[in-house]
Amino acid sequence: MIKRPLYFLLLTACTAVVFTSCMKNQSEMPANAAVESIYRDNGIIREYLRSRQLDSGLVIHPSGLCYKVVKEGNGRDSIRRENIPVVVFKRYLLPSEKLIESSLGLPTSFDGRKLKDHIAGWQIGLPQITKGGRIIMYIPSALAFGTQGVQNIIPPNAILICDVTLVDIK
Repeated sequence: MIKRPLYFLLLTACTAVVFTSCMKNQSEMPANAAVESIYRDNGIIREYLRSRQLDSGLVIHPSGLCYKVVKEGNGRDSIRRENIPVVVFKRYLLPSEKLIESSLGLPTSFDGRKLKDHIAGWQIGLPQITKGGRIIMYIPSALAFGTQGVQNIIPPNAILICDVTLVDIK
């Protein structure tokens, strides 16, 4: 069982304020609501993983992002906010595990989008691996598309599972 010391909660609150203010779709969610959302979603994520016995090796970042590094990568080429990630990815809704988006096994740079212009969950998660690495991220809604969602693709307040391989860094 994962323990939550007081400093972790405080650090999560501060991180949530920073990252929710940097989200692509500036949501109307106040900082305290974002922290509550992350805390709630984190509980859902942890229960989902426990119930499927997938919680071994899980890392909980102070922001509330949960992730597992499947493959670390080459150990040399790290991504930064100004870089353009080239990835192969699948994005699912949690807890239904419904596939909602995929690169279909082909590398994509999202038309040259820099890491800083991706959702906060990816901004936090992708630097955890290096070129060639693979990570599975369980992203609370406040670190994804928040209360806005993405019309006809991702509903508001959706928790995401993103399986991402960092193929290249531009």
